Amino acid sequence: MKDSNANIVIIGMGFLATYIMPCYQELLGDGIGRQAVGIKGSGRNLEAKQAECPFPVIVGQVKETLMERRPDIIVLAVRPGQIASMTEGTLKPYYEFLREQGEALPDLYSFAPDPMVPYFGDVLGEDVNAANMIPNMIRSIDGIDTAKVGVSFVAFDSRRKWPEENRRRALAFLEPTGTVVEIPGKKAIPFLSLQVACHLMFEFNYIVQDVMAELGRDMALAQSAGAYRTRLHRFFRDSCTDVLPCSDAGLDSRLTAFMDLLLGAWRNGVMDFAEEEGIPAEAADRMICGTMESYQMEAQLEPKEVLVQNTKNHATPGGFLEMCLITFQKYGYQYLTNCLRSWMKDAPLPNMEAELSKIAHDVAKAVSDHGKTVSGVMQS
Repeated sequence: MKDSNANIVIIGMGFLATYIMPCYQELLGDGIGRQAVGIKGSGRNLEAKQAECPFPVIVGQVKETLMERRPDIIVLAVRPGQIASMTEGTLKPYYEFLREQGEALPDLYSFAPDPMVPYFGDVLGEDVNAANMIPNMIRSIDGIDTAKVGVSFVAFDSRRKWPEENRRRALAFLEPTGTVVEIPGKKAIPFLSLQVACHLMFEFNYIVQDVMAELGRDMALAQSAGAYRTRLHRFFRDSCTDVLPCSDAGLDSRLTAFMDLLLGAWRNGVMDFAEEEGIPAEAADRMICGTMESYQMEAQLEPKEVLVQNTKNHATPGGFLEMCLITFQKYGYQYLTNCLRSWMKDAPLPNMEAELSKIAHDVAKAVSDHGKTVSGVMQS
């Protein structure tokens, strides 16, 4: 959906705001250089950031830029811990000024799950079109376009009925990054937790490699990940997955049967958490399956050292993925290893499927509980 007349001010021109560059480009087209401006918090690496962006990037001057530009859309992409001060100290007075002047209020796209979107209605006013937006972070792998495999999502405040044109524009904005789903306003954090709990597909492959090595069989990541994908397709079959072929040919049937059990148990456990949180089942299942598929695709194409480094890059201190990895390491990694080891010896552990589902549920819940503390904003 193009809107080359829209003005956008991007507050927090860091990695995430740069990653969604295709979203600005698709919306603004040739007008991007005139209709968008990015704002950094400091002058560090300003020249490098400007080289990445086809529009001006400035340092500070948020209030002044808003007053000058009168944006139709504000993209808020500062760190979660900075959202409250930016919203309450800068955006709130700006929206109040616009009301006093009788001017239209800009739509606000917050690119963090915490605080959840009702916070912005509480602070800025229920007449503000605000949304949480989270893009799918795997747009391509080894040159293959995999964007539609993963899920991007928008959470609207249920107290506010957006004008239809603005709502369509918000949903279309994220389309370059993935398959877009809409979820209820208070579900952004638990919904993102479904995705994070399925990041563990890399670890599922490492465990297969380790156990098969114990049995004297070398197992390449491409082989195990391709087999996992093949088994996943028994409950997730979408044409977007056809961009990368996969197969489980030549693998021990006991191993592929374990993959069936593990993927099904993990999906069920994360779905159990989604049901507890009141997340719509269709959206939850699409997020879970699409995420499993995306990370298995990455494992199929990338060497282990790249996967390990990618995980380190994304597991920022205090963040969602770090909590996922800590929880899985504490409760699941060794248990899952023992499950596969026993399974391959035809001595499966008792109640294994139920226990794996419980671990999946508990990982998602731990991530969600932690995620609600990241911004420091208390929310009911």
